[in-house]
Amino acid sequence: MKRLALILLLSASAATLRGQNLSDLIISEVLPCNDSSVVDAYGARSPWIELLNTSQGAVNFAGCYLSDDPENLRKSMIPKGDAATLLGAGQLVLLYCTGDRSQGTLYLDFVPSPGSEVYLVSSDGRTIIDSIKIPSDLPAGTSIAKFATDIKETQFDDVRPSKPTPGTFNGRHEQRSKSQMMSENDPHGFTLSLIAVSVVFSALIILFLIYNLSGNIFTGKIRLRRSRRQPDPETAAAIALALSMEGNDDAVAAAIAAALHLHYAESVHDTESGIITIQPRNASAWCDNSLNFRKTPYKK
Repeated sequence: MKRLALILLLSASAATLRGQNLSDLIISEVLPCNDSSVVDAYGARSPWIELLNTSQGAVNFAGCYLSDDPENLRKSMIPKGDAATLLGAGQLVLLYCTGDRSQGTLYLDFVPSPGSEVYLVSSDGRTIIDSIKIPSDLPAGTSIAKFATDIKETQFDDVRPSKPTPGTFNGRHEQRSKSQMMSENDPHGFTLSLIAVSVVFSALIILFLIYNLSGNIFTGKIRLRRSRRQPDPETAAAIALALSMEGNDDAVAAAIAAALHLHYAESVHDTESGIITIQPRNASAWCDNSLNFRKTPYKK
């Protein structure tokens, strides 16, 4: 019992999905008087009806009906079992109105005339999927066509006479969305997948470099070099003059040199203007000369 209920549920879902797909079909163009357009497989210039799949998935319209009589919506049925009835995303197909359906799958049993209305009917024979009204004053060689009224080109509400364009999209190609162009140029999604993988790996590499560099800096493996300040010419001249003065011994010169080195290496920070301060450092016992002396004089 549960298995039967599941089968019925799946069948209903499939029927619903198929009905939704069929609703994406429209009658995009009709040429009732073909005097200069395409010829059919028999070399005749027959009137034709153009169907368009506005969805992003394939739609099979086999089993549907076309008619120009609202009292007889099942006037001409599309046969099943032919691959020509499967429309891909954004594809079009021409149905020739010769009045003889026995000529092939894409041939209809009626010939539309100016002033009539053409209906596309679902496989149940009752639900009208789409229709288009042919003006009674439509000139010969002119078609009645539907044009897109939105950027995504899924709503075709603009109906007007046009120069016949069999097998050609009637919308504004320059306003197509990026997703539509991507689906047309890359139907299998290889380009989009490659871009996504590249972005992810690039982000991981950047994060790895950032964390690795910051870790080395914090642990001391990499030390940032500081730019050392250089004395200006006036200061250098004053220092040279002080060192050349008589009475300055080597100890004074060494102290001045050490103070200047610490000052320009930013090891000390002087607050007095014009005064260099030498601050003692906490040295280890290895460099403390006072520890080498005896605390008391040597006695014999």
